Amino acid sequence: MTRGRVRTKKSAIFRAVLLIIAGVFFAAVQVRFWDDGLSFYAFDVGQGDSFLFRFPGGENVLIDAGTRRSADRLTAKLRSLGVEKIDILVASHPHEDHIGGMVSVIDAFAIGKIWDSGYNHGSSVQRAMLERARERNIRFGRPRAGFTESLSGARIEVLAPERPISGTESDANNNSLVLRVVYGDVTFLMTGDIEEEGRALVGRFPRASVLKASHHGSRNGTDARLLREVSPDVAILSCGRGNPYGHPHRETMRLFREFGVKTYSTEGGDIKIVSDGKKYEVEARGAGK
Repeated sequence: MTRGRVRTKKSAIFRAVLLIIAGVFFAAVQVRFWDDGLSFYAFDVGQGDSFLFRFPGGENVLIDAGTRRSADRLTAKLRSLGVEKIDILVASHPHEDHIGGMVSVIDAFAIGKIWDSGYNHGSSVQRAMLERARERNIRFGRPRAGFTESLSGARIEVLAPERPISGTESDANNNSLVLRVVYGDVTFLMTGDIEEEGRALVGRFPRASVLKASHHGSRNGTDARLLREVSPDVAILSCGRGNPYGHPHRETMRLFREFGVKTYSTEGGDIKIVSDGKKYEVEARGAGK
């Protein structure tokens, strides 16, 4: 009886050790799995926009850079993620809450090239960005609808602008660069601050898993037609807590609820999404709504 108990105890310990080893191995595989995939970050830059895509081959694409006030915080976040080079720096449109931190980003990191909406706002912050890009001799382009660029197993599609638009309530917003990032079965639609007039020129929007809500969740950034066509699972809202514009607007949030879209806001801090091209996971401080 004593020997049997000893053997049973030893075998139980052996099984426990095997389970621990298997668990460690599985965890390592999971970490490796996500590290080899795509990562997306929606940064909390207050009332502004800044998003980072890290592609499987190590390329970095930064869409917008928040405000001048948030610039130091943004560059610190990028450094903490190990970013040394930004392969494509995208200025969705020339409002300060999207490009205010561009000069700081250009000064802090090697930049492969810049994509710009092509809309001339004439503001001091836009002039400063363009001047710094010229000083650094950075490749500069204004891609239009139909342009596509591939990055290590992923693809960036330009959906807008198709042509310049004028005479709207906000021409800068309506000329926003709208991008669709495709990684296997997982897709992101990055809308800048495009409003109704700009959306009308796109035609039919393609399906996307994740929608970056246009114009910080403003009522003029999202409508039922967009949600029907895009049919997103998740919407990312980039806005500052207690902002004076009331973003996100109640009408927009009601639409998201009606269409069953789960929402996450940078009001609660940075948001991260990781994907293997087949599925994705959202990491955020606050639960989605």
